[in-house]
Amino acid sequence: MRTSARILLLIGAAGVVVAAFLPWVRVEGLPLKLDLLQTRVTAVGRTVSGTETVAGPGVLAAGALVAVLAALNLARRLLVVLGLLVTLAGAGLVYYVLNVVDIQTAGQNPIQREAVRAAVSSSAGVGPFLLLVSGVCILVGALRR
Repeated sequence: MRTSARILLLIGAAGVVVAAFLPWVRVEGLPLKLDLLQTRVTAVGRTVSGTETVAGPGVLAAGALVAVLAALNLARRLLVVLGLLVTLAGAGLVYYVLNVVDIQTAGQNPIQREAVRAAVSSSAGVGPFLLLVSGVCILVGALRR
């Protein structure tokens, strides 16, 4: 394996693990259930990180698996698949945290939706963006092997 490919893979793996501990979304206002992350925001102004969701253990396991496979120089195709999965998961998570209030109120009537939008605000954390970039690093590193 090329040294540059192994470095990219290890950087990507480290990024995936770190992304699980960083903030994913901050919700302020009314309590809100984040269905996709399977967590509930009950406190005003709560920040949710990856370890507080059901995705946390999977994200940590994916990062650890990539690190082990890169260190042992094994399973190039599996690394490509993992890189694609992490990239797609990161992109989906970025979309979700940027639009969480609209997604959670999609089934309500327009008046309820506007009332919730007025009472709840959200902002994306750095975790989903790091997960997306880490997935790209893993994918590029696996393809350069």
